[in-house]
Amino acid sequence: MSTQAENEILDIFLYGIERFGLNQARLYKDGMESCFQLLGNNPRMGRSATIVGEGIRRHEHGSHVIFYETDGSGVLILTIVHGRSIRRLKL
Repeated sequence: MSTQAENEILDIFLYGIERFGLNQARLYKDGMESCFQLLGNNPRMGRSATIVGEGIRRHEHGSHVIFYETDGSGVLILTIVHGRSIRRLKL
């Protein structure tokens, strides 16, 4: 997982606590981490996002879009973006 993605998970979690409470923030974070595991086991599960970059794939989780690429040992999570912020994405 990229440092950027790790920071985004923390930001999402902290926002979730503030907005929805600790329990809901944990549920969302746990669901996202389960999604990472699922993508690791099924790297072609996400849709191609070549408009963002060659070899980049995307997968939605709740209100967020996970961008990742496959590597020799699974997937590398590049960034996690709120669905309404896609136009501002810079990888």
